[in-house]
This record gives sequence, structure tokens and C-alpha cells, in this order.
Amino acid sequence: MKSWKQPTNEMIDRTLSLVEKGTGRRYFFSRLKNPLWIQPLVDRGCFQSPPRIRHFDDGYVQFPPWPELQYLKNVSRDVPEKVANLVLELPKVDNPSVYDGILEIALRLHGEQSAKLLPKILESLEIEHQLKMCQYAELLSHWTKENQVESALELSKILVAFAPDPESKVKHNRRRENPSDLGKAWETLLEPSPKFDPWKYKRIMSKGVRPLAEREPYQAACMLIRATVNMIRFRIHQDDLEKEIDFSEAWCERLFGSEGDNVDSKKALVHTLTYACEQVYEKSPDAVDGLDAGLRNQPWKIFERLRQHLYAQNPSEQTKPWIRELILNHREYHLWEHRYEFQQMIRSACEYFRESLLSKEERDQIFNAIRSGPSRENHQAWLKLVGEEFTEDGFRRRQRHFHRLQLKSFAPVLFDEYESYLQELEDETNASISDEDYPPHKTRSGIVSSRSPRPPEDLSKLTDEALLAYINECEEEKSLYEGNHLIEVNIEGLSVAFRTIFREQIFPDSKRLRFWMENREKIERSIYVRMMITEMQADVKEKHFNNLREWIGFCEWVLSHPDDTNKVEFDRHSDESRENPQWSNSRWAVADFVGVCLRKDVNVPLHSRKNLAKLLEILITQFDWRLDEALNQYDPTTDNVNSPRIKALMELVSLGLWLRRNDSSSNASEVTNILEKRLALKTQLPLTLPEYAIIGSNYNRIFYLNETWATEHKSNFFPKDELPKWLAAFIRFVAYNSPFKPTFNILRGDFDFALQHLADRKKQDYSRNEWIDILGQHLFAYYLSGMYPLKGPGQENDRYSLLEKFYQATDHNREHWANLFYYVGDIPWRTEQLDKGTKDKILAFFDWRIEVKEPIELQQFNLWLEAESLDAEWRLAACSRILDVCTAQGVSTPIPVDALCKMLPIHTAMVVNCFTKLTEVCGDDNIYIYTEEAKTILKAGLASPEQDVHENAKRAHDNLLRAGRFDLLDLND
Repeated sequence: MKSWKQPTNEMIDRTLSLVEKGTGRRYFFSRLKNPLWIQPLVDRGCFQSPPRIRHFDDGYVQFPPWPELQYLKNVSRDVPEKVANLVLELPKVDNPSVYDGILEIALRLHGEQSAKLLPKILESLEIEHQLKMCQYAELLSHWTKENQVESALELSKILVAFAPDPESKVKHNRRRENPSDLGKAWETLLEPSPKFDPWKYKRIMSKGVRPLAEREPYQAACMLIRATVNMIRFRIHQDDLEKEIDFSEAWCERLFGSEGDNVDSKKALVHTLTYACEQVYEKSPDAVDGLDAGLRNQPWKIFERLRQHLYAQNPSEQTKPWIRELILNHREYHLWEHRYEFQQMIRSACEYFRESLLSKEERDQIFNAIRSGPSRENHQAWLKLVGEEFTEDGFRRRQRHFHRLQLKSFAPVLFDEYESYLQELEDETNASISDEDYPPHKTRSGIVSSRSPRPPEDLSKLTDEALLAYINECEEEKSLYEGNHLIEVNIEGLSVAFRTIFREQIFPDSKRLRFWMENREKIERSIYVRMMITEMQADVKEKHFNNLREWIGFCEWVLSHPDDTNKVEFDRHSDESRENPQWSNSRWAVADFVGVCLRKDVNVPLHSRKNLAKLLEILITQFDWRLDEALNQYDPTTDNVNSPRIKALMELVSLGLWLRRNDSSSNASEVTNILEKRLALKTQLPLTLPEYAIIGSNYNRIFYLNETWATEHKSNFFPKDELPKWLAAFIRFVAYNSPFKPTFNILRGDFDFALQHLADRKKQDYSRNEWIDILGQHLFAYYLSGMYPLKGPGQENDRYSLLEKFYQATDHNREHWANLFYYVGDIPWRTEQLDKGTKDKILAFFDWRIEVKEPIELQQFNLWLEAESLDAEWRLAACSRILDVCTAQGVSTPIPVDALCKMLPIHTAMVVNCFTKLTEVCGDDNIYIYTEEAKTILKAGLASPEQDVHENAKRAHDNLLRAGRFDLLDLND
């Protein structure tokens, strides 16, 4: 800590007497940074009486600032414990400006000291007025980064919660008095709302809760489930709660949305819940069962729709029984079109599981139900309602369209007459069917689980020979109900029981284990093999390496069974089938086993390198049905393809990093040799788009493992002559790697190529543009590092720098300019001290951008003005230039006035000048100037001896009064 001088009592008392109130007091405490003053100020009671709200007869309210709090902010990083304890002792007040200061202190503190202020933060949410509510999002993000997850979750519970409609009692009485008056039903609709307006609530969700969900997805999801349940309950009258109707298809058509969507708070809550649940599947697979139970325990349709959405994204053996439950329990195939999420789930599951999803008898029953609809009576009633006449020909067209929509989702598992019928329907029209052709979902749900025909305790009594014979021969499959639960007695349930026996009895007994290793060829259903690998994986996680060589040998035997070789065969295969066993799931389990071996916390012995590499080589160089036949489209910005080969490619990089951790001189030749063998198969097994994406996202790591090899093979992984493949690799490279000069030197031409083909990207039907913003950030980082100039010639025969080309390529969508301008401003805002070279380049960038005079871009100036690593004079001059450009074009610019106030004492003239320009558009709804901040600047300007400063302040005052700011009529009040 900096060496500070201890103040004397005389110095303290004299200073405080000189700054009893007003501007002097604000100036003194804003400049005081000596932490040794804190205890003397405490002793003199300076922190005992935070100001309360001031109410006026005309209804106006003032939120007086508290200068002493600025001092606590100044010293919070020097004496964090003292400041935190002092803040906790502050009395509760109704003044939001005090709590804004406490929020800022919490953002400055780190770790436990910051989270320690949770009680005061929660206290701030209890007061009536709120000012800088967006800082709650920043605080959530801050606590998440600082590992204070419990505090972040506790705060999130309050921030995301909805409150009941304040008029609920009135509306309920009105509804009870006129229960049959449907014309006035809208007057009784309940409208719960959160503490914040939709824009602020959405920001809290996107900037605060989503990062928390990425860190602790399961806990965040549970918290959001509770919030959603309460929100729905608050929307429904008490006497309707038992009906379990949430009308979610009306107020939340889609469960997901981008940050740019204009959504209300209810949708923002559901979208964030969906994101958190997706993160559970991706990052916390062990918590998926608990999440699913939490969702299915809720009676509202929105949660069933969410389950369907998650199953559609994650078809697996784990979700298979849940998917079957929803499909088999659906009773309206003949009445209504599939809803949006339901049809997505059906389509995804049918593509993934094929015939193993539903028996032929089950499918036959569903398809017949579809063909029996729709109801003639319902169709006639609908036509009557819309004023149209019924005709047989019109009803026939309605029927065939209905059948086509219903059967289309089941297309991969149709058979015989149903397959022919769908083809007949398809041939009748050229119009394609997309997800958007289906309305959002309505179905009844139950809880489905699998059960073994014989419980584990019975199976445990069998000899190994008898157990092997039983799992091979058992075909029993039936359904029964226990209460509201659907129980399926099936092979999947038997496989779980077998896994229990294998773990608890066979594993510990070397003789029994030897029997299963030696008789593995006799296991006729691969699902049991997969269960064995799962237990081997668990054994390695416990760092039991005695049997590692044997486990690897077993995995190699599994990989001797190739994936299905064509679509016809795949449709017949299943890992539960004796006649046509499918090995894809077991092959995935092998890739997963290798991944566990390579984990840092496991770190198997290095002598296993060749054997582990061999497993990955087999997986990476063999046919993979999911990749080589089933995958029709791929979006590298969104898709994660579940296939053994993709999983193995990801673990191949882990293999290289594992080798380097254990041998710093290793060039990871195993990795490059396998990749070369994969490339050599370009004719019979060409690289697929997901493989290009995986290699692109890991290119920096491959470069780290073997720089020479990565350089030589760059064009193999970024093939410019095949645009879809190049896009798949390069988009993921940009999105998943930080700027790195050595690889930029190799890929410089690819960055140039990307800028030339941004327009071509639209033709590939990719769904997101975020990577373009990240591309701009990369290019700016390389400009800062001196790879090319700001503008003008970048290389020989190159007229423009790459950064300049980025702006030319995105001229059609200048939101990308705004996003990059904001990103650049964030650099000095986040950095306490910039070196001269970096600062000069940032300032040159600003001068360049302001010359273009694009308001959309320049409106993102806030962080620039608040960046204390930039000179105050420059910031104020830049602010003045920004306001000149935007005001001239009639565009408002939300400048943070509190930042101007901080610079007021030293740079009064410049601050007043900027403030005056800001008030020219102060009537705009996008700008609100807080009373105390405005008074501070106006009074300083009016008191200035300089005539032009005085005139500017007077003009600003007049502007504000014309805008209706009568709270500023008397500046001395």
C-alpha cells in the first residue's frame, strides 16, 4: 500500500470545519484518498447519518448525495475490511443515492469482502426508489468471477422475483361479480411484475444471471424454476390455480431468444431459465436427473415445453425414457398439430435413436391415430367461427396437410404404408415444412421410469454363467402404472440393474471379473458393454490404475465393432438388440473413458500414452454414421454434434496437453500423427463440417503443441477453396481463441478472406452474428500489438489495414461499429494505467472514428468518459466532440453525468461546456439527469468568474427548465 501521512487532530478538525456542507464538502471527500483518515472520521461521527430523501410540497423528491461515501469508495481497495465493516454498520435509509455508493464499493472490493456487503445490498432492494439499477447486473457478474456464488445466488433470488399484481384483489372481486362477462375479461387479467422495467430486468438476466448460470448451472436453474413458478402463480386467479393452465403459448412463444430481442420481463425470465438448463446438460451432466425431476414436478405447461426443448437438444440414453414418455402419453395426435417443441423433440429423437425409440406396434398406433384426424366437427366449427363454408374438398385438403405435418416429424421411423403415404403427400406440393410451421405445445405428462424384469437382489444370486445367459435371452418388455407413474419393464432397466451388480459384486472379485473379460464376445447386447465401460471409467476416476491396461484392451475390443455402415442398417440397429447390435453408444463411452484418463485430477501414468493414442486413432479414422450420413446441416456458431468421432477429436487435443504436462519437451507427435492419418482419408472419409469446427476451435492449442506442423497444415484445416468448410473452422477459431500473434502471422490471409466474404456468410444460413463482433475485437487487438496500422496500407500490395477493412465490410450493419467502439472504450475503463503506446493507439482510433460521424457508434461513449486511465482534459474534449456530432444529427447521447461531476473541480469550464451541450437534448426519454448532479455542475458554472463558463451554465439551466425540470428552479434549495 502507498505510504500515507497520519493526519493530526488539528488538521482533521480544521478541515472539517472548512467543508461543513455544499460543494466544498463534496470536493474534499471526492479527493481524499488517505486511508488513515478513516478512523478519525469514524470517531467524529462522520458516517453515522447518511442523508434521507427530501420531499417537497409540490410532489418533487430529492435524493441528496453523501460525500463521505465517496471517500469510502476511494479507500475501499486500501482497507477493504475496515470499509466493509463500516458499511455494514450504516443505518438503513430511504435514499437510493446512498445505496448506489454502497453498490459501487461492493464492485470495488474483492472476494469475501465484497460479498460481505450482501445484507446492505438486499436492504437497498427494500426501498421505494431505485437509481442505478443496472449495477445489480454488474455486481452479480462480479461476485460470480470472485467465486462468491452463494451470495450471487441469494441476490439473484430477489432480483429475478416477480411481485403480485397490486390490483389483484380489485380484479378478483370484479371477476367474481361478472364471471360470465367475457367482453370485460381483459380487465381482470393479473399482471405481476419484477422490481425493474423490462430493459433493466433483461440486462440483469443477460449480464448478471447468465454468467452465474454458466458457473453454477444447476443451482441457478433451480432458482429460476422457483421464480418462474411464482410468476405463473401470480398471473392466475386463486380459483383457477387448480386448472394448471399457464397460457404460456400466448405470452412466451419461444423458450429462447437473443439479447437483441425486444422481450418483456416474463420472456426474459423464461429465456434465462432455458439457458441455465442448457448449461446443466452441457457442464453438469451429473445434475441432469435432478434438473429433470425439478422440471417435471411443476404442473405448468411451460416446464413440459422446456423438457421437450432440452430433450430435442440432448438425445441420449439418459433422456430416451423421458422422450418415450412424452411421445407415448400424448393423446391428441388426431386433434391438433404437434406444438413447436414437441415436434422438435420427436424429430431429433427419431433421427438419433431410429427404430430403437419406439416399437413397431407403438409407431403403428401413433400413425393410425394421426391418420384418423382431424375431426370433421372441429373443422366445421372453425369454419363457422371465421365465416366460411364447409366443403368436402376443402376438408380433404385440410386432412392431408394435417397428416403431412404430423407424420413429417416421424419421417426417419416411418415404415411401409406410412412411409409411402408421406411421400405421396410430399409429392403433392413444392412447399417445405420448417419448425415455424408448428404452433407452440399442449399435452399431458407423467413420470416415466425403467425397471428391470428382476431386481438387482435377485440377479445377484445368479452365477456369472446364468447372469450372462439371462441378459442375452431376456426379451420381456411391458408397461404398467403405479399411481401417476408410468413404469416400463425393459432391457434398459435390466442394464441399470446389471451395472449395479457389475460395480458392487463383479468388480471387487478378480475371478468373476476375469470371467466377464474372457467372455465379452458372448455378450449379445452392446448396452451391457457400455455399462461395463462406465464402471471402468468410474474406477479410473478414483485413481485405481492397476487394471488400466486391461480396461484399455477392453475398449480396443469395443472399437473392433464398427459403426453402422449405411442408413438402412442404422435404422434397424440398437444397442438393446441381439440381432442388430448398435455400437455407436459404446464407442462414445470409449471416447469418454479416454477423456477421463487425461483429466488433470486423474492424470494416468505416462506409459499409457501409446495405448490411449491408439484408441483415439481408431475412433478418429473410422466411419461415424452420425457425422458421415445423418448430418445434413451444421451451424458452426451453435451446433455441438454428439458423435464418437467428434468426442475423440476433442479428447485428442486433451491428449496433447496431457503429454505436455507430463513432458515439457514433448512435441505431441501422437496428436499430429493421428491428424495426418485422418487427413489421408480425404477421399473415402472426407472431413465433415463439425470436424473442421473442432479443429478450428483448437488450432491455437495444436499450434502450442507443435508449431511447425500446425503451420505446414494450416490450409488443410482452413480450406479457402471450400467456403462452408473454411467458415466452419474459422468462425470457431475466432469465437474460441484469444488473439495470439504467432497464429495471426499464419492466419493473416484468413482474416483478410473473412472480411471479403462476410456477405457470403449469409448464404450459408448461419444463425448468429456474434462472431463478427468478436472478429472486430481480434482485429483491434492485433492493431494494438502493432501487426498493422490503424488505416492505410497494411502489407505490401494491400491498400487497407485489416481493421479498416472490417469497417468497410460491416458498413451495411453499423451495430458492429457500435459494439467495437464500446469494446475499445472498455479497455481504458478496465485498466488503471495504460502504457503510452497503447494509449496513443486508442486515441488515434477515437479520432478516426469520430471523423466518420456515425451516431450509432458514438453513442457508446460512456466507458470512454469514465476511463480514468485517460487524461481528464482529453475525455472532456472528446465528449464535447461526440455531443457536437450527435446533437447536429438530432440524436441523443446518454453521457454519464456523474463522471462529469468527478472532473468538475479541476476542469470546470470543460465540464460545463459538455453539460450545456448535453442539455440541448435533455427532453429525450433516453436521457435523465439526476437533480443533485445537475445542481452541482450548474452552481459551479454560474459561480465561475469566466464569462463564457457563466453563460454556458445559464444556457444549460434554461434548457433544463424548458424541458420541465422545475426541481432545478431554485439551485440553492
